[in-house]
Amino acid sequence: MKVDESYCRVALQISSNPNNEAGLDELTIIMGVPDEVKGDTLVTQPEGGVWNEAKRSVIWVVSELGTGEKFLLQARFEVEDHFDFRASEEPKFPVLVRCQCLFAQLSDVELEVMEMPGRHAAEVSMKLARRFRLSHRERS
Repeated sequence: MKVDESYCRVALQISSNPNNEAGLDELTIIMGVPDEVKGDTLVTQPEGGVWNEAKRSVIWVVSELGTGEKFLLQARFEVEDHFDFRASEEPKFPVLVRCQCLFAQLSDVELEVMEMPGRHAAEVSMKLARRFRLSHRERS
């Protein structure tokens, strides 16, 4: 993060573990924005960050990030006229990242399917897809 007299700039780098068998899908990056900056003056690079006034946050959606790939996001805001960052603590921009990954596991799951006596018979089949949703919160 960089703060000067009239702007606050924040950069985030999201990367996928090169040891994963598959990339990350459906990434959602949510960054909280403190009151000391003017959220509605948001400019993002690359374009696509969306300002949510009600939640004072910026949301980026990335459809896919391949194995070992990195993605850099930048946000720039104007600072409130009355706020002096030099006289106080730097603003905090907490970040939450959610994603899905196919063919990777955080833990193992085992299922056993069997008939129950006295119940109607049913045909049961199972298709196993190793998929999880991961959320990570970073406090700056």
